[in-house]
Amino acid sequence: MLPVQKMSLPSLLKGQRNGLVQESLLHKFGLANYRLLEPAARAARALIAEAEAFGFDVWTTGSYRSLPAQVDLFTSRYANSKVKGVRPVWWNNRRWWKRPGVAQAAKPGTSNHGWGLAVDFCLKDGKRIVPVSKRFVTWMCENAHRWGWSAELQSEPWHWRYVAGDDIPDEVLEFEQESESNV
Repeated sequence: MLPVQKMSLPSLLKGQRNGLVQESLLHKFGLANYRLLEPAARAARALIAEAEAFGFDVWTTGSYRSLPAQVDLFTSRYANSKVKGVRPVWWNNRRWWKRPGVAQAAKPGTSNHGWGLAVDFCLKDGKRIVPVSKRFVTWMCENAHRWGWSAELQSEPWHWRYVAGDDIPDEVLEFEQESESNV
């Protein structure tokens, strides 16, 4: 069972709209230069460094998603034609059915990716990008909360979100102090 904690939104998001977050509030993290809201990016850097010290070659396949990117993702995974046995969702004044064989996607404008607070993790195996392993997910379940991260959905062990709001976890502050002293 994945740990799902209550989420606090950082005050930086006041006046922002999901998927339309001001560029200056988004910060790069990781090797692929993905972007997250500043406190989430700080926490992601610290979390990833610890996971890598533990032996994981962490990669990400998703972080901040603009509103147009959310629309593209949603419409690639959902259709307006009925899918037998699938319960529809309502978006944009229409019913949409999830296509078979794809992961769900949040309705555009409601995703935590649109706030710059969610990351989709994967791993590297040599030069290949591979799904998260059971060992990595177990490690995340036991440790991610130390850096302010929580799972969001039981069905998506790769998808984690920053939940600490403005309360930067001590583990993040310690990582930043150590990083500065090593420069």
